[in-house]
Amino acid sequence: MQFSRANWKRLRLTGDQRNVCYPHSLQFYLEPPSESISLIEFESLAIDRVKLLKAVENLGVSYVKGTEPYQSKLESEIRRLKFSFRESLENEYEPRRKDHISHFILRLAYCQSEDLRRWFIQQEMDLLRFRFSILPKDKIQNFLKDSHLHFEAISDDEKKLREPEILASSPSLSGSKVDWESESVYKIPFADALDLFRGRKVYLESGFAYVPLKDIVAIVLNEFRAKLSKALAVSVSLYFCIYLISA
Repeated sequence: MQFSRANWKRLRLTGDQRNVCYPHSLQFYLEPPSESISLIEFESLAIDRVKLLKAVENLGVSYVKGTEPYQSKLESEIRRLKFSFRESLENEYEPRRKDHISHFILRLAYCQSEDLRRWFIQQEMDLLRFRFSILPKDKIQNFLKDSHLHFEAISDDEKKLREPEILASSPSLSGSKVDWESESVYKIPFADALDLFRGRKVYLESGFAYVPLKDIVAIVLNEFRAKLSKALAVSVSLYFCIYLISA
């Protein structure tokens, strides 16, 4: 984690600049924070993040993920710990800042063994799944773009042209006309939809997968897991370098 206060101090002055920093209530944590914080705040952020991830773990055991009780309980925990969760809420800069910095703090703590890394990745994935599930549809495309996921929703004409094939290949769609008409469909390179292909849950044509919004979360989570796994591998190397220098 880099610490340089000047840039962040400027970014935190106005609402527009804050939106540049954290445009969404969820993120892939692609860039580390570069803000100076006190040791007291460092400890506080770490403790709250652990509490949040423990809550994610416990709720995943007690409830079926994605159900109304699970969603409601997890939202309550996120509210209580003052982390970000809603895209449309005002005054979300501080919760999003807290989410960003605390994630990177725990990377340092949970990169040190395979078991710790596995636990951390699973809880972070479940947290991202929850946040993505409540992301407004009109914000999804921007989130994908900001996360370097270049998935574009197809046009209504293209969707209508391939309607029979997509409906027949996508079990997540109920088949009702209302569900279909309101559902966005994304054209994604085949290589990014391998899990759906293996499960025979996606329509393929000319090297592309046509993925309904209901299934896009699986691809988003796979991308997040891959990026986070790679980042943790880098973190553990840095951790041992620091350990050897300080020894």
